Amino acid sequence: MKKLIAVAAIAALMAAPALAASTTVEFTGEDGATQTWKFNDDGTAEGPDGATASYTWDEATRKLCATFAGETPQTLCATFEDNGGEGKVGEIAAYTLDDGRKGTAKIVAKEE
Repeated sequence: MKKLIAVAAIAALMAAPALAASTTVEFTGEDGATQTWKFNDDGTAEGPDGATASYTWDEATRKLCATFAGETPQTLCATFEDNGGEGKVGEIAAYTLDDGRKGTAKIVAKEE
């Protein structure tokens, strides 16, 4: 579940017109589980328990694919319903994972 939520978080961040040095996002899956991820402007993300990811974002399709580090790297993708606004704290963006699960990503902090 951690990795699936992370994909959504990263997509929400990449949808913003410009990223700060880092943006922190709280994700809520359709099952109610939440996680917080910090996204750095160098294309890396830091999650719970030391989890890390790298990602790509296709703005035209609003599709994010993230590859999570580990013994067996795994890539997951999410498509966002919209571009999440201007990337300001408090904005929320809905997403659907490739397996059909849905959730929301909310920007909770930004650092310049």
